[in-house]
Amino acid sequence: MVGDSQGMHRLTSPVLPCRSIIGIVLLVVLAGCAAAPRVADKQRALFDELPTQPSPLTELAASHQGSGVALLADPAEALQSRLQLAALATTSLDLQYYLWQGDDSGMALTHEVLTAADRGVRVRILLDDIYHSGRDSSYQTLDAHPNVEVRLFNPMGNRGAAKTGNYALNKSTLNYRMHNKIFLVDGVAAIMGGRNIGDEYFGYDSSFNFQDMDAIALGEVAGEAGAAFDLFWNADLAIPVSAVDGKEGQPASDAQLQQLAVARERMRPGSENGQEPGMATQAWLEQLTEELRWTRARVIVDRPDRGSEYPDSAFTVFAQDPDSRPTESLVIQTAYLIPNGPTMDNLRGLTSAGVAIRILTNSAGSTNHNSVHAYYAPYRKPLLAAGIDLYEVQGSGSLAAYLDRVGEDAHAGLHTKAMVVDQRVAVIGSYNMDPRSRVWNSEIALVVDDREFAAEVLEEMDRDFAPAAAWRLSLDDAGDLVWTGTVNGDTVRLDKDPGSSWWDRFLWSIMRVLPFENEL
Repeated sequence: MVGDSQGMHRLTSPVLPCRSIIGIVLLVVLAGCAAAPRVADKQRALFDELPTQPSPLTELAASHQGSGVALLADPAEALQSRLQLAALATTSLDLQYYLWQGDDSGMALTHEVLTAADRGVRVRILLDDIYHSGRDSSYQTLDAHPNVEVRLFNPMGNRGAAKTGNYALNKSTLNYRMHNKIFLVDGVAAIMGGRNIGDEYFGYDSSFNFQDMDAIALGEVAGEAGAAFDLFWNADLAIPVSAVDGKEGQPASDAQLQQLAVARERMRPGSENGQEPGMATQAWLEQLTEELRWTRARVIVDRPDRGSEYPDSAFTVFAQDPDSRPTESLVIQTAYLIPNGPTMDNLRGLTSAGVAIRILTNSAGSTNHNSVHAYYAPYRKPLLAAGIDLYEVQGSGSLAAYLDRVGEDAHAGLHTKAMVVDQRVAVIGSYNMDPRSRVWNSEIALVVDDREFAAEVLEEMDRDFAPAAAWRLSLDDAGDLVWTGTVNGDTVRLDKDPGSSWWDRFLWSIMRVLPFENEL
């Protein structure tokens, strides 16, 4: 978002009197008990009603029946598609994300968002609050634009140093997070999938990049994405940023706008050098028009008021639908894999019925959450014993080389949440195969029932399953785990988590003693 920075302050005294310590503890506890605001009337009429003027996107959507979809697998193309779609907006931008970082990618998109608002586009931004500590001033700056409104989902009442204490003391409420990802333009074109907004999701981080997957959707299914956005935008837990701490933001300064513009130029591909921005956008739209596949698609989404009254995940319901249940094959890529609850039994039931299942997830060397790996590890032998082909991403190798767009020796991690059923139905969204997605988070996905589109998704997935990109797991004669892959052209077999030390494995065993599995 709008660039900001936080200074770090060194304590000048290493020792505090006992009464001071007690006072600080009480302050943290009391601050931790602070409740987030609940706003009865959130209506802020940016416009009485949206104009109905035609646009290139509305005309493209109206020229076909049904839904048009195009796969966004390449990370750089995923960023450029968002930038170009924002540049095409004429009436509305509705953006819903779990995470929006203040790096070059985030600032470049913020630049396009504010540019759209300047030309009269209504902008609504809905962000989950969990990982946005210290960014309220940036959001208030955006919110100060007359055509922009920012809301935070399930915000914490305390915005300062006691935010962690607030989370711990109100975990039953604050554990529920909005993991949805929607980039919706003029109500007729949407990007959906697994990517948050940040350099590592678009191949521009110098040290670590995520493999991920999105899709562009036009027409009827984009309307379903819009209905899903409105559902969360109007939810009780979606709080205007102006109400979170009662402060009014100031419009972006010239220096901030210049910072955003510089970031936008850094994110401009070399193919656009010397080209008018409008011409680049037109060329992108023409290419999209050729790539769109008009077919059957729909959106599945959780309720914004999940809880004891509505406990079932929309994805659990989808998996139990006889029309969605695989009969031949199931290919899954999931960043986080903890198949507890009903998941393990469901997978066993499928393999027992003759369904061939392949799963790719993160290894110890590619995960960005060691705690998840600690709880995932004990499920590997049961998954293999059930007849599932299990793979783990190498932290380096061919996938890392494919993702890296900045000329550095970056590592790779998996962030994709996608599956293909019977080589016919592709599901691309935000849902991981873990308790957090199944129980705690709200999630969303695009479901495309089309064999040719599914074949495109499988082709992208196959690259990630390749021996130079992922370890294939198996059991030896003694029932112990073996990792097999290719490193620098040579076949390698390992009997311990690749890249791990005895200390890492010891820490995982300690983590598993803690009762946190159902929260990951």
